[in-house]
Amino acid sequence: MTTSIPRELEGTPGFARGFLRAHLKLILAFAALVTLGAGMASYAQPDAYTAVARVVVEPKLLPSGGVPPLPDMGTEKALALSGTVTGPAAQALGLTEDQALQGISVSVPVDTHVLEFKATTTTPGDAARRAKVFSEAYVEVRSKAPDATVPRSVEVITPATVPTSPSGPNHQLHLAVALVLGLALGTALAAAWDRWDHHVRAPGELVELTLSPVLAVVPRPRLRGSARLVVADHPHSSVAEDYRFLATHLLGLGRPDGPRTLVVTCAGDIDLEARDVVAANLAAAAAEAGHSVVVVPEEQDVEEAQELLGWVQLPVEVSSEGTGAAAVGYHRLMKTHDLVIVQAAAVTKSASTLEVVQRCDVAVLVVDTELSDRRTVREAHRLAKNFSKGPVCSVLTHRSSLRSAGLPSWARRVRGGSPLDSHAVAGTPTANGDLV
Repeated sequence: MTTSIPRELEGTPGFARGFLRAHLKLILAFAALVTLGAGMASYAQPDAYTAVARVVVEPKLLPSGGVPPLPDMGTEKALALSGTVTGPAAQALGLTEDQALQGISVSVPVDTHVLEFKATTTTPGDAARRAKVFSEAYVEVRSKAPDATVPRSVEVITPATVPTSPSGPNHQLHLAVALVLGLALGTALAAAWDRWDHHVRAPGELVELTLSPVLAVVPRPRLRGSARLVVADHPHSSVAEDYRFLATHLLGLGRPDGPRTLVVTCAGDIDLEARDVVAANLAAAAAEAGHSVVVVPEEQDVEEAQELLGWVQLPVEVSSEGTGAAAVGYHRLMKTHDLVIVQAAAVTKSASTLEVVQRCDVAVLVVDTELSDRRTVREAHRLAKNFSKGPVCSVLTHRSSLRSAGLPSWARRVRGGSPLDSHAVAGTPTANGDLV
């Protein structure tokens, strides 16, 4: 018996893709919220205007004719922001020194003897006036300073002009930073949430958990009652076609060596709803293909199965014999039906299910992205694998409205070289347990 991982799925980053698929909306919503807040804060700030005045500081020639030492621009910068300069500048502006220094900065471009006086305010004219006053105050103070040892030549080389456009705030930069920060924080939040979320998120992750083929990924309608039987109730939907496609490959319909008995089970009691949907639709799809089918549910599920499958105007029967699925004589049913589908209890909750798995040709473990727990799925598959005489395969379902499921989606079946997201049929299980 060979039940290897499909070649297309080897190396698939199931966890990462499943993580993004499960939490992408949360991450994007958080990033959008952070970006929106940053954008509102940025655009709430008034426009800022910056004016620049440049002053050159050069040594004069020494009387002796020697090479004059270069000015220490760090000292000159400190002088430009000292009270010796800010006091006269504040007096000229009619402000206190603290008020005058608001928005004022002095810098020295690399490898130059130039001081840049920058003034940033909310009005263009005020910015130009402050830069002009501070640069001229520095020149006046520096020119009058006694410095017989190293005389200086200080002059304004670029007078301050009135800026024509605002210099800030940089809305684009704020939004970009907020977006990156929001994505990072959103991912961290999703990771923290994911730490407590043990659901199976994607086909690749299910393959990693079970090391067995994922036959298909199909929607599980959010509806109750007969509407869950989409093959009969909505025969033209893509969901119904998915089940027909799954039944053809899983059951090998039309093949003489195709399986005659099939057990559909799940990992835990919380997955029973997904199991019922898959079993009923597989039965309906097989019957639609012209085969007589009998469904053998658990004793407590007989009435519901009869009600659900009663909508199929095709040869589908529901067996009510015995006290449980394991008590039914499959050989007798195989004489009167082409296919026996056993709707068994959860693997981890019922010992009788393991007996059913041992007696049937093929076992299908139904896993749901919203219901199934990873650890329970791994344990259920291990148990089924140990008892099964044939292949143990998986079907992944995800909750979806019938309207959205009827449209092309990530869960569409795979044919040929189609996208890997649906990870559909890996092969057809035969009576001897091989996948072809």
